[in-house]
Amino acid sequence: MAEALVLTLLAAAGGAALAWQAGRWGWSWDALNHHVYLGLIAEHPRWELDVLAANYQAYVYPYLYWPIYRISLMDGDGLTVLMVWAAAQSAMLLPPIWLAAHRLLSPSNMARWELPLARGAACMLAYSSAIVLLAVGTTSNDLLATLPLLWALALHLGQPQLDRRAFTCAALWGVSTAFKWSNGLMLPVLLFWWWQSAVPHLPLRRGAAIALGAAIGFGVAYLPWGVQLWQFTGNPFYPYFQGLFGGH
Repeated sequence: MAEALVLTLLAAAGGAALAWQAGRWGWSWDALNHHVYLGLIAEHPRWELDVLAANYQAYVYPYLYWPIYRISLMDGDGLTVLMVWAAAQSAMLLPPIWLAAHRLLSPSNMARWELPLARGAACMLAYSSAIVLLAVGTTSNDLLATLPLLWALALHLGQPQLDRRAFTCAALWGVSTAFKWSNGLMLPVLLFWWWQSAVPHLPLRRGAAIALGAAIGFGVAYLPWGVQLWQFTGNPFYPYFQGLFGGH
């Protein structure tokens, strides 16, 4: 655990350093058009006041944008605020990455002193992705939405294939998909977890656990926003699935 804490602090320092190197916080068109607005309506719904205030982006799941809305109200120079935000994002990403590295790297094929170095190198490789580096310090919700999925993968790696673990990991997948629908593209991961079994066929009990976990995880996370959309538009997924739910 001490190792994970040290690496988390180093990741936070690295995120802050990236922000400092940028020198300023230049917000994108998306940030100005709807990111801050979505954070505002996460805290103060404005259904009776606004009509397509940020076009159809106004109906995107808003709660992960709440930190950006609160940040926009802070006093202080933009660079300092950016450094704090980038450090927080980087620190949140590190624990599931470290846990995945911890479970994937076997102590049986390397010396004891090599393991911490290998795990540290694995974490550095994860952070070296251009997608991660470009997302750290931005107003986008991508990194926050990915966190439950990272935890699902980390918790499942190298562990006995139990139905309750499959349920928990599928629930985290559901939460991640509720946060950002495009994360639902990781559906093949659920099928892989179903396939991992000691028996030569797909076990129905595990399949049911995965399906139930995914549905509960998605439902619990999406419920507050889905209820508001349903009350206001008649469609909990507005502006999608209008052929099924209707909506206006």
